[in-house]
Amino acid sequence: MILYTSDTKQTPNFNRGMILYGGISLFCLIIFIIYDQFSHNVRSPYMTWLFIWPLVLGMIPAVLLRLIRILPSPGRFTWNVYNSGVAAVTVSSMMRGVFEIAGTASPLQTALMIAGFVMLGIGLVSYIVTVIRKQNMDRSAYAVNPYKR
Repeated sequence: MILYTSDTKQTPNFNRGMILYGGISLFCLIIFIIYDQFSHNVRSPYMTWLFIWPLVLGMIPAVLLRLIRILPSPGRFTWNVYNSGVAAVTVSSMMRGVFEIAGTASPLQTALMIAGFVMLGIGLVSYIVTVIRKQNMDRSAYAVNPYKR
């Protein structure tokens, strides 16, 4: 049996993405509930709404890409960069919540949040380029060749 690890035509599994992001959102909600029990009524909105990041940035786009079949599937690079951005923003939000509750701050958390949003932006731009390329390829496939008899 020969295994090829350099296959570039792999497409993301949106069903797995929906389940994974739903599980991460639930996990973040459970972290908040447990943390809230032991926080002596000191709260941070970054910790309270921690579950929103993977839900809105991860699960909802995966559901939309799964349901809207006319949109092309993002490539592996696009999917990986976007998911890394979601992870960075989620972890940064959790760090910010812990730091606020502890009464301290860190410049690394801000850098991680910025890096996360940059990765999200790169992923979105990459996907938009993919959509435009696909539309141009579809148009050129139906174009009439004047030199063909």
